[in-house]
This record gives sequence, C-alpha cells and structure tokens, in this order.
Amino acid sequence: MIKHISFDLWLTLIKSHPEFKERRAKFLRKEFNPFGYSAKKIMDIVQSVDKVSDRLNEINGKKVPTEWMYRRILQKLGYDPNCITDDVYTEIKQKVNDLFMKYPPLFLNESIQPMLHSLKEEGYSLNISSNTGYIEGNTIVATLKCLNIFEYFDFCIFSDEIRLSKPSQEFFEKVYERTGLEKLEVLHVGDNFKADFDGAVKYGFKACHINNQQYTINDIKRHLQKND
Repeated sequence: MIKHISFDLWLTLIKSHPEFKERRAKFLRKEFNPFGYSAKKIMDIVQSVDKVSDRLNEINGKKVPTEWMYRRILQKLGYDPNCITDDVYTEIKQKVNDLFMKYPPLFLNESIQPMLHSLKEEGYSLNISSNTGYIEGNTIVATLKCLNIFEYFDFCIFSDEIRLSKPSQEFFEKVYERTGLEKLEVLHVGDNFKADFDGAVKYGFKACHINNQQYTINDIKRHLQKND
C-alpha cells in the first residue's frame, strides 16, 4: 500500500515562466556577449549546455556543478576559460537567480495545488525529489514558498545539494532513507521516463510516469488504487 509520494518538480508540478528564459538570454546578450550573438542564439547555447549536463548526469549519476554549466556558457559566448573569474560566475548566477524570482515558474496546470492539498488531507506524506540545473535547490525552495506549496512537503531532495542525480540508485537511496517506509510503500511521480520511472522502479519504488501536462488528482488516485 502506498503511503508516501515522491514528486519530481519540473514538468511534473511546475514549468518555467514564459518570459524567464528570454529575459536571461537578453541579460547575457547585453553583459557577456563579445561575439555579438542574438538573444535567440544565446538561448540555443544555454539549452545545449543544459542538455549536455543532463546527459552527463544520467550517465555518471552525479550532479554536474552549476558553476561548470555557467562557465561552459561563457566559453561558448567567446570567453577565454582563464578569464572567467569567480566574481564573474557569482555575478551571472545571482542575476539569473534574481530573474528567476522576478519571473517565477507557474503551476503545470490549475489542478496541482488542489491535488497536493487533497493528498495531504488523505494522509499521504509527500516530498520533492528533483534534479536541478542552473537554478539550485535553495532558490527553488524560496519559489515554492511564494507559490504556497512548500508546506505540503515533508522534505525536499535536490541533486545539487546531495551531488547525485536521477536515475542513479544512490539518489533514490537518499529519498528512501528519509521516508522511514518500505520501498513498495513509496510512489515516485515524474515526467522523465528514464530518470523518474525507470530509475525509481529499478530501485524498488513504485513509479508513475506523467506524460500529459493536464493530469489531475484523479489520475494520481487511479495509480494509487492500482498499487494498493
């Protein structure tokens, strides 16, 4: 019987604000753009580094450091790696975090908050188990508080904080250690089949793959009933 539900975050509960990525690209175009790239080109560079990082995370089971990601972007923008100081990295990271808070993520759909409320009311314990990229766990927590859903979660595990990434078994072990339950009493819900579904099942959890952004509490309940 499922007693605990572990949620991935991105494209499972929330999605990026439609203006955030464009604003980030415009900032980089203005302040860190020796080759004069367009905002569109910079968005492509940021996305390509993100995809490479995700792939490395999947292969190695570790979290590619956020600093490496930003330094890689600067190299692709035309900077000599030896000239990328800690101050430059800190400035970019802080500005991007500020933009993230100014243009915060949105709920994946209008049923997300009622769904979390309903699950807590029915006695399920919940947590967030999420890989991170440019935006790290501490900034995400601040956003979840602004969205008024942080209170629903017993704990949060972010890859940058434990330096592990899904689908590694070590990541799911960290989740398991915090639940105090049997593995088959934990359901992991996420949108990435390899990282969330396959990784969780291989570890011994139950898993639910979300491939429809309009899913509701009824979809989750059907999955819970199937596993009772």
